[in-house]
Amino acid sequence: MTHPPALPPLLHGLFRELVAQGVPIGTRDYLDGLRALAAGYGSSPDGQGERQALARLAQTLWARSDEEHRLIARWFAHIPATPADLLAAVDATLAHLDAARADTPGTVGTTTPAPPTSIGSPAAAPGGHTPDSPAMAPGDDPATPRARISFSSVQEGTGLPVPRLPLSPALGEDYVLHPQALIKPRDLTVLWRRYRRGTRGGPRTELDIDATVEERCRRGLLLRPACRPRRSNAARLLILADTSPSMDPWRPFLASLAESLPFGRLARAETGYFSNLPRRQLYARPDLRDPQPLGDVLRRFNGAGLLIVSDAGSARGYLNRRRANQTADLLDELLTHCPAIVWLNPMPRARWAGTTAEHIAANTRVPMLPLDATHLLRAIDILRGNK
Repeated sequence: MTHPPALPPLLHGLFRELVAQGVPIGTRDYLDGLRALAAGYGSSPDGQGERQALARLAQTLWARSDEEHRLIARWFAHIPATPADLLAAVDATLAHLDAARADTPGTVGTTTPAPPTSIGSPAAAPGGHTPDSPAMAPGDDPATPRARISFSSVQEGTGLPVPRLPLSPALGEDYVLHPQALIKPRDLTVLWRRYRRGTRGGPRTELDIDATVEERCRRGLLLRPACRPRRSNAARLLILADTSPSMDPWRPFLASLAESLPFGRLARAETGYFSNLPRRQLYARPDLRDPQPLGDVLRRFNGAGLLIVSDAGSARGYLNRRRANQTADLLDELLTHCPAIVWLNPMPRARWAGTTAEHIAANTRVPMLPLDATHLLRAIDILRGNK
């Protein structure tokens, strides 16, 4: 079985850092790096400027602005150079593994292409290929589709026009390089609009047909039609969201949650943030700024529906009995203000076993549900009173 190539550790770490910093690069950019390395770019003829060549390749492929150029330059400047003896040991180990893999039946050995002479010239394509000839990565089958690489007219900061493959090779890594929405904002808006408590209030502007007919039958004539106030949604919703480090993977979902609330047509909706356990105060921002007393928030939302979004310790996989008891006491206090409470846990139910989440779910009157579209719909029904 042929193992797909991987980025060098230095470039791999840089790629993950750029993704974490919000630079808009993804799977195709990762594959561009693999193809460019397979074509011989990112190396120097004398072997002395390898680090600078990798830095230029990364800036050419992944930097689209001056700030991104500076970010990549700072990355290479701050990462210390690897000692030569360690590099030699690693190269010897990799060569030994490649030789062992080549000797194993059913595997295909990999070869390292010769470094290019200069980017942008016809001689730059290793192996004697011109810019108009197909460039093959190590281990490619000649019968498989191949891309044509053109490196002409390359300028500083403009990006390298590397090929876009119709069939992307497997990376051999289970990374999701593009953010995936847990629940789409539009679906969240639809769910909030399902949470309704209809009441009538305000000026009498809606025709009351039954009262009008009754008045006509009782008096025999109708001086003016009977009207009534329009029906409006009086449902109020308070969301308490955990922003502790164990909830970092769900920060984008919490942001979508807060952004979708104004479109839910609720009478009042608000999101309060806490870390691990809401104590005597909540925060108006995910970075735990703008504190406000918990009692004041509960008085504003007395009788409203309450959603709690937290992993309850299940993400770390341990049981903290003190936290579980404190959470149970807090939930008893919250139930005196909000009779309808649902706890949404983003971790799968199978991961609750033996953790604080399992203790809370088993010893409190608050239902705990996994966080997905189906169970969020169930949570809204519970808040409406359909238990």
